[in-house]
Amino acid sequence: MIVKLSSKGQLVIPRRIRQALNLKPGTEFEVELIDGQIVMRPVIDKAELKQIIGELRRLAKGTNFLDDLEREHRWEIEQDRRREQSLPAR
Repeated sequence: MIVKLSSKGQLVIPRRIRQALNLKPGTEFEVELIDGQIVMRPVIDKAELKQIIGELRRLAKGTNFLDDLEREHRWEIEQDRRREQSLPAR
């Protein structure tokens, strides 16, 4: 999308992007110059961040991530073994 810089140095973030990121009036942004490009990141409100962390903790409660990772790894190894067995012999 192309936007135009106003004479006051302002940009309008297109509605589709504002809606996708749930940006509201008054949202603050961190703005940086990285490798000659302007990078803007919305600053997350501390109360909102605490809410997100709380929700993640609630979702993770009772979950053993290590067991899940080991199970996924064993599955991937088995898939690789099956692919190798299906290849024609050299």
